[in-house]
Amino acid sequence: MRSLPWSNTLPVGDAAVLIEFGQVLDVAANARVLLATRMAQRLLADGALPGVWGTIPSYNTLLIEFDPLATTRDAVLAALRSALMQGGDETIAGRRFRVPVWYAGEDLPEVAARTGLTVDEVITLHAAVDFRIFTVGFAPGQPICGMLPDALRLPRRGSPRVAVPPRSVALGGHQVTIYPTASPGGFHLLGRTPVVPFNLERIPPVLWAPGDVLRFYPIGREQYEHLAAAFATGEEMLAPEPPGSALLA
Repeated sequence: MRSLPWSNTLPVGDAAVLIEFGQVLDVAANARVLLATRMAQRLLADGALPGVWGTIPSYNTLLIEFDPLATTRDAVLAALRSALMQGGDETIAGRRFRVPVWYAGEDLPEVAARTGLTVDEVITLHAAVDFRIFTVGFAPGQPICGMLPDALRLPRRGSPRVAVPPRSVALGGHQVTIYPTASPGGFHLLGRTPVVPFNLERIPPVLWAPGDVLRFYPIGREQYEHLAAAFATGEEMLAPEPPGSALLA
């Protein structure tokens, strides 16, 4: 008999259930979350999850929201468990995006000093890693990615900024992110990208999704300004490479 496809479930009020896929944040756990999310969405499309109206994946959890007058927590879990037991060996290949960065962030010299690296070494190391998008939030289109190499890991800033410049590329702990808009934030700023993560006029409005991969590469100020102007007018869009292959060089 196969074991349960998750490690734990927790009620969230009377209209949601939180499904946990282990206690450790890693790629394997996140892959199980995304597989369960895909299965739940298929069941929804087939009408096999009546009463369910929302799925929200995160690092190692999946929140399923439902109408308690139309279904029950046990019914939702039973349907998803059955689907995962029958087709749970499926793998999901994310898209790859190559993202340009002008490495001139306010915190870049401090990051170099605190990690014992030179600025150039920080940039080279940051641009040498594929970062998996574990989840998208807290702002629309904001990718929360991992895993940051040990040599670049720093605690978040002691005093968060009230407003981080839009499209800032930043790191904190084991994570990397891009701030889509000006917002509060406690990550260390490495630079800025001309890429627009969220645009209501684009279909879909969010450029990437959980399970996709970001690979950063350095550009100069002149190229940044050229690309920023192009992205702002919609003349140039960042497109993903096919799964297993990554782009805008």
